[in-house]
Amino acid sequence: MSKQFTDYYGVHMKFDEFPKFGILSSVKAVTTGTNIAGPFAGSLMSEMGAQVIQIEHPLYPCGTRGTYAYAQDHRNGFSVALDTHSKRGMEVFKKILAWADVWVESGRPGTYARLGLTDEYIWENINPKLAIVHVSGYGQYGPDKDKAAYDVSGQAMGGYMYMNGSSPTAAPLKVNPYLSDYATALNACICALSLVIHARDSGEGDSADISQYETMFRLLGGYPADWFNRGYPKAGEPVRWRTGNVSDQAAGFSFYDCKDGGTIFIGCVGAGNVKRGFPLFGLPLPGTTDPDIYENFSGCLITLPVGQRIEAAIKKFCSERTVDEVEAELNAHGIPNQKAYGPEDILKDAQYAAREDIITWTDGVYGEMKGIGLVNKFKRNPCKLVAPAPTLGEHNLEVFRTLGVDDAMVDEMYEAGEFACMDPKETAERWRLKEWQFFWRPDQAEKLGL
Repeated sequence: MSKQFTDYYGVHMKFDEFPKFGILSSVKAVTTGTNIAGPFAGSLMSEMGAQVIQIEHPLYPCGTRGTYAYAQDHRNGFSVALDTHSKRGMEVFKKILAWADVWVESGRPGTYARLGLTDEYIWENINPKLAIVHVSGYGQYGPDKDKAAYDVSGQAMGGYMYMNGSSPTAAPLKVNPYLSDYATALNACICALSLVIHARDSGEGDSADISQYETMFRLLGGYPADWFNRGYPKAGEPVRWRTGNVSDQAAGFSFYDCKDGGTIFIGCVGAGNVKRGFPLFGLPLPGTTDPDIYENFSGCLITLPVGQRIEAAIKKFCSERTVDEVEAELNAHGIPNQKAYGPEDILKDAQYAAREDIITWTDGVYGEMKGIGLVNKFKRNPCKLVAPAPTLGEHNLEVFRTLGVDDAMVDEMYEAGEFACMDPKETAERWRLKEWQFFWRPDQAEKLGL
């Protein structure tokens, strides 16, 4: 019989004992692919109660494995390491697709079609109601469909980097961390659950084609309409939208530097905020003494003379106060503001604490660790953390047996290398966690016998 998972921390969640909880307790999902843009959609669903299997190739596991991100982003998940290119592996994979309500795949476009698994074949022969989400860098069709992609590919082609830079003459700037990956995963999750609703209403499956670059393009709001109707800079000309922490449009709607070196966002736009905020900044109350700041004045463009006056007044106000003093005064007057948080601010903040946004759990590799909590709050069907991120192939045997794969076939597949698993010690050795100083306490390596 193939080797079993070795449990070092008492945190193994058995596949057939996954508890019923959350708004998605009736949903079963499978993700195939690596990194973030596809698999993280499954992670979001699993926090809401869906039972989610991630399938990876035994020899080419997810590129985020071994990192803190994997330990945090794959909690509540189940891992199968399966070679779907083999005959027996494909047979098992089809059983998993028949079990699932949702399949999120993020391979190269056409990968599964070349294996015979077109959408139509699946609906006609395996699961007529399966919700299928194809996630890729550039989409399932078009001249760029076969281009390799990472997070920055989506930011770059989608126009997001074009928008961002420290000044109009600075180079395009990417946004950290992995905005395109995470935004695409959120988009994939929305589409997956929309497809599930459609399948339950109609009895028919459907598929969605989601690309990273289009997701980022869609997030540009009204800017493309501005470019394509009013014009945009020619090559080599300054890009006026690259203004760093300063708004490229609205006066009184930027980050401002304070005398202690802190920086804070202030949003003094809208008639009510202007009425409360302008006297605080030494500006006239709208409709009183200044014709440029008329009654019901709600804001203006930053490029106008009155906009520059507003900016100068707010800058002066902040330069004479610490960031905490600015925050306190603005809060007292009901003016939207937020200082730029770092780790220490997050750890000591009462709002984070009240909503349990930082939690501690026991990971199978790292042991006790602290990170992001469950951020989606449901009143009647709350999210839960019931299991740590699984090691590679941790649930192979349990999933196979649940799906009716006999032990003889399991042994044959294992001997042929068609599936594999790693326990926590092997995980740490494979990704060199001790040598690369991922452990932050000596006892973590000692617990694994390293």
